[in-house]
Amino acid sequence: MQRNPYLEDRDKKNNASANLPVRLNILLGISLTLMIALIVQLAFLTIKQGAYYQSEVNRNDETIEKGNTPRGMFYDATGRVIAGNKAQAAITFTRGTSVTGLTMRKTAIKLSKLMTVDTKRLSERSKVDFYLASKANNEKISKKITKAHKNDKIALTPDQINNYQVAYVQKHHLADHVDPNAAMIFQRMSGAYTLSTTFIKESDVTNNELAEIGEHLSEFPGIKLGTSWSRQYPEGTEFKSLVGTVTNEATGLPEDRLHTLLAQGYSQNEPVGNSSLEKGYESILKGSSSQTLVTTGSDGQVKSSQIKYNGQAGDNVKLTINAQYQNAVQKILEDNLPAGDVEGAYATVINPYTGGIYAMGGVSRDYATGKKTANPLGNMNAAIVMGSVVKPAVLATAFQKGVISQDNTVLSDQGIKIQGTQEITSYWNKAGTPIPVDAQTALERSSNTYFVQLGMKIGGQTYSPGAPLGLRADAFQTLRNGLGQFGLGTKTGIDIDGETAGYRGPTTGEAQGKYLYESFGQYDSYTTLQLARFVSTIANGGYLVAPHVVGSVLQSQPNSDKQKTVWTASPSVQGQVNLDSGEWDTIKSGMNRVANGSDAWNTGGSDLHKLTPHVYAKTGTAETKTNGHDTFTESMVAYVPGQPMAMALAIPGMNNYLDGTNGKIAAQIIDAYWKYVQAKPDTK
Repeated sequence: MQRNPYLEDRDKKNNASANLPVRLNILLGISLTLMIALIVQLAFLTIKQGAYYQSEVNRNDETIEKGNTPRGMFYDATGRVIAGNKAQAAITFTRGTSVTGLTMRKTAIKLSKLMTVDTKRLSERSKVDFYLASKANNEKISKKITKAHKNDKIALTPDQINNYQVAYVQKHHLADHVDPNAAMIFQRMSGAYTLSTTFIKESDVTNNELAEIGEHLSEFPGIKLGTSWSRQYPEGTEFKSLVGTVTNEATGLPEDRLHTLLAQGYSQNEPVGNSSLEKGYESILKGSSSQTLVTTGSDGQVKSSQIKYNGQAGDNVKLTINAQYQNAVQKILEDNLPAGDVEGAYATVINPYTGGIYAMGGVSRDYATGKKTANPLGNMNAAIVMGSVVKPAVLATAFQKGVISQDNTVLSDQGIKIQGTQEITSYWNKAGTPIPVDAQTALERSSNTYFVQLGMKIGGQTYSPGAPLGLRADAFQTLRNGLGQFGLGTKTGIDIDGETAGYRGPTTGEAQGKYLYESFGQYDSYTTLQLARFVSTIANGGYLVAPHVVGSVLQSQPNSDKQKTVWTASPSVQGQVNLDSGEWDTIKSGMNRVANGSDAWNTGGSDLHKLTPHVYAKTGTAETKTNGHDTFTESMVAYVPGQPMAMALAIPGMNNYLDGTNGKIAAQIIDAYWKYVQAKPDTK
């Protein structure tokens, strides 16, 4: 049969058509599977992870700006503001998420043409960073660095390149001639971390600067016209040394706390308490920043802003200090401070039952120039050899050790001559003739030799003229422990930074003989604040109470002028002196005779004798050296029985011996207490 090509080709085509549906089905199946997988993935992204990706999108468009709030204030015990806030115009910068060094450099250069900042704290490194923030400068130096290290086996990391760049710029002094004003603005902008707000200039912003910058504000990303607060002292700038200082944009964060504060979220130029109470109570004074949600467009311009949190002003601190009384005590010290070699005068007035301090006045004096400077913190950081003022504590230790009894306290005031040492006598018995005195008389006359003999008995030796010193090995420690139970020689724990414990001299070798002087207050040094705690322990019946100046913390209430007390100080008992009532009576009777006695050798003086109600007191005098001259420290402790008032006073470097300056100043301070702090009780 003849072959028909048409039919044969048709059959082949029919066979191929028969196989086509199978292939299509396979392709459709694959497509359907892929579409189902795509739908599932889309649903997963939309339903399960939609919020996450939406937040990622919003993060690029929405940022939270943090603003500053007023710092908490300080009030005195009566509610007077002693450290408040003064609002002032400021220029601020909020660092966005995409702000680069180049952007900040360009902004700083533009701003520098419209404003002037203090450049005293411009660092050399910031000048280098400012120079390298220029794209042209950076690329030029990078090429030099890359070329110099082209043969290195390992490629340089970005950090290594940056370090080499900095070193190159410094070596060739390329940043020496940058504009310091622009570089300082750049330094302050660089001090802000992402989304935080820092000050470019927080004080002395001129009206012209405000007008010029405000007019061109859209040209400066992150720059705003804001408000800052600076401290003001309505009751006098003397309170500044008491409450402490706050840093500003010129000083920046303190170097010794820089990394700690940065870790806590502070920016480089943010104000922070730098000393005393401002530093110690920083966490409650600083408040919480306001938060504003800012939305920006693709061009970086702000589209909208919404306040999410108005912020909270810092909590306020109410002190136990009475401002009027503090000023009065300060003036009394300044007006009555002798000339010559006197180094200053310090006085602390305290509530012996609570530890709250009413006043802590202090004056430091430069004996070379005679210039006086308010120094209330000298009460807690000036260690002074105080003299006989500590004798009540020595008497208490003698009672506790059983070397003397309240029924028989008589010893002879006499010249004390220990083998190999100089003779010790009392000022009123220079001849050293043995004269029997009891404990009260020894306190009233301030008998040195009486207390030397007590000290020797405490140390395990009874005095014998001409005999060598033969104390127990633990004698010094035993006596110091006795003084220490009254808080002498240890920090008081006051709620202000910078307190000293005083100085304790050596006790071995040739210093062993100093034990005799320790027994009447002429060796170790203490602070005036320690004396205040010491006399408080006597006044309150034996309780060692920690002194403090913060009485409470107050929190402002929203939309109200009222404040809520969120914390109140309570007495902190640090220890107890155990004596029986008869022994306490002996000590207090002697202190009563100091202030009110009629003995011919009474040390209290007429100024104390005139006081009503009567006070109990103990005077002290210590021999010192000042400016190469023989000088004296006059001291005084006093309290009013049954009243919440005790005081301590010290005047180092006096040229005159027993001139009564301590009694004169003490009497004026006590009289002022009844005028400013508490109405004088009826003594009739």
